[in-house]
Amino acid sequence: MNKNENLYASRSVKSLSYYLVNIMRVFLLLITIGLSSAFANTTTAQTKIDVNVNNVTLEELFKDIQSKSEFIFFYKDNVLKYNVTLNVKNASVTAILDSALKGTNLTYKVNDRQVIIKESPNNQNQENNLKTNQQTKTITGTVLDDIGGPLVGATVQAKGTNVGVATDFDGNFSITVADDTKFILISYIGFATQEIDVTSTFNIEVKMLADSSALEEIVIIGYGTEQKSLLSDAVTSIKSSQVSDLPVPSVDGLLQGQAAGVQVQQNSGTPGGEMSVRIRGLSSISGSNQPLYIIDGIPVTSGDFGQLSFSGQGASALSDLNPSDIESISVLKDASATAIYGARGSNGIVLITTKRGKEQKSVVSVNVYSGVQQAWNKLDMLNAKEWMEYRNDLAGTTVFTPEDIANNTVDTDWQDVIFRTASINSYEASARGGSEKTQFFISGTFLEQEGILIGTDYQRMNARVNVDHQLSDKVKIGTSIGLTHAKTNRVESDQTLHGPLPNGISTPAIFSVYNEDGSYNQSGPYSNALSIANEAISENFSYRTNSNAYLDWQIIEDLSFSTKWGVDFLNFREHSYESTQTVQGARYNGLGFEAYSNVSNIVSNNLLKYKKKFNKHKVEALVGYTFEKYQYRSSFIRGQDFADDNLEYISSAATIVSASANASDEGIRSYLGRLNYNFDDKYIASVTGRFDTSTKFGENNRTGFFPAASVAWRAIQEDFFQDQDIVSDLKFRVSYGLTGNDDISPFLFSELYGNTSYDGQPAIYPSNIPNPDLKWESTAQLNIGINVGLFEDRITLTADYYNKQTNDLLLSRPLPSSSGFSSITENVGKVENKGIELSIETRNFIKENFTWSTQFNISGNRNKVLELYNDQPIDDIGRGGNRIMEGQPIGIFYSYKSLGVDPSTGDIVYADTNFDGEITSADRTIVGNPHPDFIYGITNNFTYKGFDATIFLQGSYGNDVFNGSRLFLESLQGGDNQVADITRRWQQPGDITDIPRATTDPVASAQNKRVSSRFIEDGSYLRVKNVTIGYTLDKSVMEKTMFSSFRVYLSAQNLFTFTNYSGLDPEVNYRGDDNSVIGTDFFTYPQAQVFTLGVNLKF
Repeated sequence: MNKNENLYASRSVKSLSYYLVNIMRVFLLLITIGLSSAFANTTTAQTKIDVNVNNVTLEELFKDIQSKSEFIFFYKDNVLKYNVTLNVKNASVTAILDSALKGTNLTYKVNDRQVIIKESPNNQNQENNLKTNQQTKTITGTVLDDIGGPLVGATVQAKGTNVGVATDFDGNFSITVADDTKFILISYIGFATQEIDVTSTFNIEVKMLADSSALEEIVIIGYGTEQKSLLSDAVTSIKSSQVSDLPVPSVDGLLQGQAAGVQVQQNSGTPGGEMSVRIRGLSSISGSNQPLYIIDGIPVTSGDFGQLSFSGQGASALSDLNPSDIESISVLKDASATAIYGARGSNGIVLITTKRGKEQKSVVSVNVYSGVQQAWNKLDMLNAKEWMEYRNDLAGTTVFTPEDIANNTVDTDWQDVIFRTASINSYEASARGGSEKTQFFISGTFLEQEGILIGTDYQRMNARVNVDHQLSDKVKIGTSIGLTHAKTNRVESDQTLHGPLPNGISTPAIFSVYNEDGSYNQSGPYSNALSIANEAISENFSYRTNSNAYLDWQIIEDLSFSTKWGVDFLNFREHSYESTQTVQGARYNGLGFEAYSNVSNIVSNNLLKYKKKFNKHKVEALVGYTFEKYQYRSSFIRGQDFADDNLEYISSAATIVSASANASDEGIRSYLGRLNYNFDDKYIASVTGRFDTSTKFGENNRTGFFPAASVAWRAIQEDFFQDQDIVSDLKFRVSYGLTGNDDISPFLFSELYGNTSYDGQPAIYPSNIPNPDLKWESTAQLNIGINVGLFEDRITLTADYYNKQTNDLLLSRPLPSSSGFSSITENVGKVENKGIELSIETRNFIKENFTWSTQFNISGNRNKVLELYNDQPIDDIGRGGNRIMEGQPIGIFYSYKSLGVDPSTGDIVYADTNFDGEITSADRTIVGNPHPDFIYGITNNFTYKGFDATIFLQGSYGNDVFNGSRLFLESLQGGDNQVADITRRWQQPGDITDIPRATTDPVASAQNKRVSSRFIEDGSYLRVKNVTIGYTLDKSVMEKTMFSSFRVYLSAQNLFTFTNYSGLDPEVNYRGDDNSVIGTDFFTYPQAQVFTLGVNLKF
């Protein structure tokens, strides 16, 4: 192993780990102390600030306090009729409010950081007059947020009057109104105002709907938060309520169709399998194109750490996170948003925030669902009779007589043999609550999912504990602890003919599954598919902890410091054994594998934040220092010649064929900064910069600087927009910046050595030429955006145009043979991505008993390779003939152009593109593009009384797929089963068809099944991705039970798929998230159609 320079030479790994363990012990001790006081009586927070105002309105005073503290004020405009003059220093907020409200008829209540201003009960003259001067009625009820929790401090007001109350700690209210009152209004910042008919209803339960237009909506950004209205960056936020009912076991699956510019492809239907996530196109050829995932501020390890190749069925490290623990997801897309992450920002950032406690009565939530899964599509294959007739035609003689065909009793549908109706079950429980000083969220989950292909399944157990504790007026501490154990069973598929899917589909129906003695029938052209599914073992076990602890210190009024330490430990073990009951296992007298991968990432974020507001100016500054220490260890052993199939572990192998072990240490340290300026919430500017130093690059380019800037103009704040009722929001945004990509193999810059043997003796040899000038792939990106709101934001629109150019691509440059090496890695390429994104949200109906809202997003990206070394294309990649060449998208399909079947010969005719009279490799040309013209998603949400419904559609248009399975299923040359389409094959001169003749001539057969445009298909599709219908029992019913909420729902995933693609699934890639092999299908595991019935309980 060749080790590179250690950035942390002053502290060994052992001493650093020891220091971290002790730091976390102290944090956990403090958290435990805080938990013991969670339900103790506490006093109002005493944040100290200065206030100097002269004859200002209460509203202006409250805004001044908000700018200097973390308090948020809630009030009705009609009660703020007083002016106030104050000049105090280092005073608590409660003392300031006591002085300001003295002599008024107003009082206040503090709930955590919420301050509710309301009329004093002793001075609500209007309500008292109602009681004495006219007939009245009392309306009671409960107000819930959009996920069913109690909403504290919501305003409940009789429409057209000043009579109003606020909901209490449990979201309950009681209001006395005139007997002829028809409607009450319920409002809360961040939610759409609800108008409720109370003509004949006196007890109500109202579930508020999130108001996507609310200016106070907070969006998570890099190392901080920002009001949505004040963002100058391209950021998409996804709330948990948008995806809570999707039966999707992984985080990346939640992103599909939810955010413009984010292409999510489920390459395989394997339970627990990885997905490809591309934000604004492919920016790298040799490095990763996956975004950086950050959970609660800590970057996490993602990708497939499996060493046993299953191609598109790679195991996703992101599957370890329970989607139900997620509060929100922010997708950072432009350079201004991602430059704060410097060398890892080019592919975009996905910020995941998990749920935390609230100051409320503890709420226990239970979510249980159970369902079935099935293959939504199967191939139309030849039955036994059709296959016998085809074999006669192929041989040109009678292989099967008419009597043989008539008397045959075996007609096996092998797809029915290998596919099954599979179960899926999920059991979740969580508790959330806390006091003023301590809040907590605790959850546990068990998921079990069978695969629709026999031999595959996935199980996962999750536990999470998130705790926050206000240690003092100025110090807050907390921790997030996530634990996961998962087990996956996989079978070979994708890019192989040794697996139950390719073997089953390719085996003719004339072969039975079992012999008469009950043993597997292995007489077919391939291994018995069921024997592989049942007798070949391939298990993955993952053990993971993703945890962090933090401390926030309010040093002075405008200056704060925070430190957060996190760890991400992943232990991944693979066990595989092929018994002698399979063809391959019998060949080796039992074949076994053991592989281990251990990954650890230690992270420290240390931030200093300053924010100041004076007059109409607001300044926020951030500086920080972060570092990460990453370690990877792996080992692999292959053995054969096992004494007994019951002794399946590698220690029982008589012969160890190969063994290896690897170790890798990496590190990165960074200095970062951001400065935001805001004038009157109208003119906004942001400047960001980050210095990164990484061990992955050469000593001459180890440090890089990544700057970015953005500006925004909120035109809606201008005077000329004030006297109109159509446009409610209008903001223009521009950003430009530089980001990097360091997600590459380590030590490419180093002199490396490999091992071999020479003359029977162990030896080493140089395997890599050092390159001290190796540096990051850097991406410059321009973004121009606009945000529009119409009719009080009943319609909102976000549109962005971007232009990304990535320079210094890391590619292999060919070397002359005299050098002793075939190539050297250098920064020699460029690639470009341009695109447009559009998101529209509409609130179509908002009535008491019926609501309907719609979210729609669509985006198109154009990818182009601008430069390669000496314009030399990278050719013959993958089964579909993918190619990388200048002027074209990455992974373009480049092969022969089929002109159809010659009616006179029955053979495929190919285009002679260079007109030399011969068909050679020089005639290959561009025959398809795996990149879509655009991708889209649309969600409709409905509520009617206690019913709710969601319909989610997702699709892709304009992408081509190379159907490599047809190379065998339309080979028309051997004993494989064939698709039913070959019944219209050419059989005699004059036949007009698109299917060539059946022939045993090896030359003609090879020509007819060349990799060509014949196997390129339109991969466009539209999926009814999810339909969910739920019903929540009325509160009057729930009052008679121990539960506060009961909801039952039915969900269907992948309900319908509309496509012209002839394969099992159009959303495929047999090489997983490979950068250059894209859109290629080779017996790829299809997605499942899922039906689940679930129950949500709260008590």
